[in-house]
Amino acid sequence: MLLIKDATIFEDNKESKVDLLIEDAKIVKIAKDLNYPHLETIEADGLYLIPSIIDLNIRLKDDKFSIDHIQRLVKKAKRSGVSKVVLMPDFTPSIENERDIELLISKLSNFDIDIIISVKATKQNDSRSLNDIAIMSEYGARIIQEESSVDGNILRRVFQYSIMKDMPFFCFCNNPILNDNGVMHEGEVSSKLGLSGISKISEISEVAKVAYMSEYYNSKTLFQSLTTSKSIEIVNELKKSNSDIFCEVSISHLILNDSECDEFNTLAKISPPLRDEQERLKLIGALKDGKIDTITSLHSSRSFNSKDVAFNDASYGVDSLEYLLSLSYTYLVKEGVIDIYKLIELLSKNPAKVLGLEDECAIREGSVANFILFDPKKRYIVNDKENLFFNRELFGEVVANIIDGRVVN
Repeated sequence: MLLIKDATIFEDNKESKVDLLIEDAKIVKIAKDLNYPHLETIEADGLYLIPSIIDLNIRLKDDKFSIDHIQRLVKKAKRSGVSKVVLMPDFTPSIENERDIELLISKLSNFDIDIIISVKATKQNDSRSLNDIAIMSEYGARIIQEESSVDGNILRRVFQYSIMKDMPFFCFCNNPILNDNGVMHEGEVSSKLGLSGISKISEISEVAKVAYMSEYYNSKTLFQSLTTSKSIEIVNELKKSNSDIFCEVSISHLILNDSECDEFNTLAKISPPLRDEQERLKLIGALKDGKIDTITSLHSSRSFNSKDVAFNDASYGVDSLEYLLSLSYTYLVKEGVIDIYKLIELLSKNPAKVLGLEDECAIREGSVANFILFDPKKRYIVNDKENLFFNRELFGEVVANIIDGRVVN
């Protein structure tokens, strides 16, 4: 059993200071002035107690599976109060049958956080052939993931499998044919640097296609890491007829723009690309208007050697998972873009809804004890020179990460 004393919680649109009693991985009592002197106790006066974070869009370092890479990922997740991540399937060795799924799940079962397996809809070396999604779902795959640019008939069958197996479809919308081998946002900065650009229309056109297919099939669909306000408008229009579609935006795209790529800064080479400041401000407007459902770190860390090359040759990716909560609190809450209630919705409650786990992200009696104690007054400087957020002052720090009633940090 565990007792939390004097924590500030944000439930049912009100702030209150309470004690919580945890037993058998659940919150069994919430009240004021609980007194159990014999129990392990955490004094939480001045701390926020908020649901654990769920990140729906995570990649392994250098897109390679190893236990070392998993351990690093888990360590970064715990620092930011993340209890669940959805692992994107584009790593090697690839997952293409039930034996791969069983082996992967067995290797991931001993870690503190829940690493949810997504599977690629198509085979690694043949984008016109479907994986055996039905069998892979029976062996533990919970998400179908695919790029929008696959063959239209393949996309249609993915939606049908999504409905049949009750698996959300996570879709990255981009048409590479429209990008002319671009490596960053198509705009003034790319022109100045002499780099080929990635157009907005390559995303917008694909979002429109997938959104209308999602409406037709009435499938639960997450539009991954959108970067344009037009894409978000399209999805929100279609929400009127299909409430099971969701917009995801990364924290990097909400707080940074393509000027980060100036001087050929490869740390800012991200897929999808950072857009211009005008588009970033439109994303902030969409966030304020409630048109964005989830925020992701878009974590995809890369080795130094893959970034310390010419911009055209550098790998796409950003190391951001451990800073997700602090970045969101610093640039969104402290700057008055959104309040703490909305932040909890974006980082915890809506991602849980996408996964069908709504009961796991409420601070209520009977709920699973997955939450963090967060100190909003703490501040620190990012001191990793190989990180995009180097030298930024961030506010807020996770003091304790409780998963299934256990302190895991």
